[in-house]
Amino acid sequence: MKHNYWDLDLIRLSAQDGAVHLDKQFILIDNFDGVSEQVNADLFFVNHPVKLSFTIVLFCLAGQMQFQINLQNFELHSNDILIVQEGAIGEYRGMSDDAKIAVIAFASEYFQGTFQVEATMSLQRRLYVSPICHLKKEAIEESMAIYRLMKAKIMEIDNPFRKGALLGYTQVLTYNAYNYLLTSDSDEEKSQKKTGRQQELYTRFIKEVQKSYTKERSISYYANVLCITPKYLSQVVHKVSGRFASDWITDFVILEAKALLKSRKYTVQQIADMLNFSNQSFFGKYFREKVGCSPTSYQNAE
Repeated sequence: MKHNYWDLDLIRLSAQDGAVHLDKQFILIDNFDGVSEQVNADLFFVNHPVKLSFTIVLFCLAGQMQFQINLQNFELHSNDILIVQEGAIGEYRGMSDDAKIAVIAFASEYFQGTFQVEATMSLQRRLYVSPICHLKKEAIEESMAIYRLMKAKIMEIDNPFRKGALLGYTQVLTYNAYNYLLTSDSDEEKSQKKTGRQQELYTRFIKEVQKSYTKERSISYYANVLCITPKYLSQVVHKVSGRFASDWITDFVILEAKALLKSRKYTVQQIADMLNFSNQSFFGKYFREKVGCSPTSYQNAE
């Protein structure tokens, strides 16, 4: 039976075939045994937006995979790593038949306070530029060796020190990730410098929208935050991205609305309140104009 998980949480993820976990808070899943079709059908959220309540690290060892993360499209190839942090909205778009993957998913607070703040902030800034990094063969091999050690340790169910051991392995993987990702900054920094202030302004705009779209939908609000005029903001965003600033704001709002509706945890009225609409009727009209159907119809559609 195929499952479509509109609300992907760690409890659901830990119940997947082939998943191993510790306290349903730290989960490993892979398709090394050739169960690609099962992973493709059950592990991810196919063509529907889901807001992640955990952090996920995905290693692509062979083949390719497609995702949309916060309205941006990404394609993973062999030896790529994808890191998506809690709160991101994503859609899984499929994988090739020969794809081999390993997934590490964990609650963001599970190992809270165990990593250097400065390094963590640097990594977060790097991930904002792109959640994907291509690793050298040696880096992938080391990561997979640690992954297998973690998997074996989780399965030692009588070991009262599993969490401590996993913490050690996780720290090694995390600090390696700092090194892999941050040392790759040089090429991206050069690319960003070439695009200049307008690219920087666009990036800041998207970051502010991601922070505030559930409360603020006006261009003037974001222009004020960025200390520029609404007209100039619209011009820059359109020049850099080919889309208007209002389109980006709307897309984030609709993406959140879709994820909330498909979670089936909230009524339409509750979602209207969560997205700061004055009433359910206004939210319904807004949603219908952008999606082509009512929120209720979208929520009930298979």
